[in-house]
Amino acid sequence: MRRTTICRSSAIIATLLAAASTGLAAQRPPAIQRPIQQGQRAADQTSQQIRAAERAGEQPAQQPAQQPGQQPGQQAGAQRQATPATHTVAQGETLWALAQRYLGDPLLWPEIYRLNTDVIEDPHWIYPGEELRLQPAEPGADVAPPPTTPQAVTVTPQGDTLRQQVEAPAPRAVTGPTIFSPPAARQISGGSAIDATMAASYRAVREGEYYSAGFLTEGAPLASGRVLANTQTSVRGAIRTRTSANQFDFVLVEPPRGAPFDSGGLLLAFRRGGDVPGYGEIIVPTGLLRVEDTGSPHQIAQVLRQFDRVTDGQELLPIAPFRFESTARAQPVENGISGRVIRLRDRREVATLQDVLFIDKGANDGVRLGDVFAITIDTPDGQGGTLTQDQARAIVVSTRERTSTAVIVELSRGDVGSRSLVRQVRRIPS
Repeated sequence: MRRTTICRSSAIIATLLAAASTGLAAQRPPAIQRPIQQGQRAADQTSQQIRAAERAGEQPAQQPAQQPGQQPGQQAGAQRQATPATHTVAQGETLWALAQRYLGDPLLWPEIYRLNTDVIEDPHWIYPGEELRLQPAEPGADVAPPPTTPQAVTVTPQGDTLRQQVEAPAPRAVTGPTIFSPPAARQISGGSAIDATMAASYRAVREGEYYSAGFLTEGAPLASGRVLANTQTSVRGAIRTRTSANQFDFVLVEPPRGAPFDSGGLLLAFRRGGDVPGYGEIIVPTGLLRVEDTGSPHQIAQVLRQFDRVTDGQELLPIAPFRFESTARAQPVENGISGRVIRLRDRREVATLQDVLFIDKGANDGVRLGDVFAITIDTPDGQGGTLTQDQARAIVVSTRERTSTAVIVELSRGDVGSRSLVRQVRRIPS
């Protein structure tokens, strides 16, 4: 009796479960099948639209980042074409930041400097309002066709053809040299390197180089004033002090005792960069100022240019305005003045373009502003002799009695230093 009850209860339970399963099975398919069918229909419609667009020669609305068969260089070229032709400098911008913004790599800043050497005097400093080119000229626009032979080429309207004859011809036509395609390296003994350098085209001294390069004191004392407080105001009665000044700011200055600064005169703000035995201290300019107020005992000056931070307590020295006859050109000379490099102004392991160096020849030796010196180094040739190798070419931007300051304008080797020799290869006419 008990067994029959159990079996009957099991049958009833089984019947109820079967009915429930049947009901669920009848209700489940419509809820699951409908979205699947809708998704399949939508996918079929999209596929049909894409095939129809391809047959019509059109591209789908959404394209991948890189098309099949497209090379990475082509994609980079398209991105470079999107770069604007020019950029107007804003306050606080640098070539480093512009290269990061437009070229994708801050280390490519020399590319922007190369395109704007007629605007930028010192690549370490660009000023608000300057319009910089970001792209080179289009191939074929105002560019002479590539030469058939190196001997028939004129490098520049002011240059000559000797340099092109010495160097190997370029494998393909380019719009101009870049930091990634420098002239072919030369290792020439004797005077051939100097002769080749003599033939290079000449450029004049730039005003910014004259003010920013600095000099050696040669042991002479300097009657200097100093910066008392940097200000930023156009209202003299509401001076607001700061620890440093920017371009066009006003600063409170103190002249040397008993020698006030002349109104409208130029002042060079500087810091001392260490002592050089036998040649005095290194003067490193930080800014160029103009005297605006001759009140006593303190005066007010305006910052015209910045080469570094102009801070409280820096020394000030009157400086003569830059004057250079732009029509005067340094002429090639034979058996020019010979000397050596004292040192680079800034301690570096490797010299770069626009670096400042000091030469042990000055005005007493006949060196003039704008003279060009070839910088060479003698190295063992492995056979008991020496090999003279060309390192750089530098233009004189400042002269003292026994020393000169020069800026590197061409560079073949970066190991320019106290072992380097100099020889005058171009000279400004008397």
